[in-house]
Amino acid sequence: MDTIRIAIPVFNNRVSPVLDACTQISVFDYEHKNEVKRHTLWVDGFSLSERLASLAKLEVNVVICCGISDVLNKLLKSKNIRVIAGRVGEIEEVVEAFFGNQLDNECFLMPGYRITKN
Repeated sequence: MDTIRIAIPVFNNRVSPVLDACTQISVFDYEHKNEVKRHTLWVDGFSLSERLASLAKLEVNVVICCGISDVLNKLLKSKNIRVIAGRVGEIEEVVEAFFGNQLDNECFLMPGYRITKN
């Protein structure tokens, strides 16, 4: 994929603990692994369906997050949005790790999180 839109919930420049309750989501546009645009989506007070609608309207391809409810996870996947959950770290490092196929490294895994292969 040459063009990709990534969404990451943010708290203090780190991946927010829970996507369902975060107040802001950073949205990154990349072309050929180079950032071309970035903006913030403010979702304070949004319901799960409003969060889903906002991400779908923006045509997000991937959501990288720490915690996420089963409900929101299934809703995102129903819109063909890939969810990479259980990840922690500084936003810039997480994006870099995504493109370097390094998000499964222990330093990016939420404590106690186990990667399951489907």
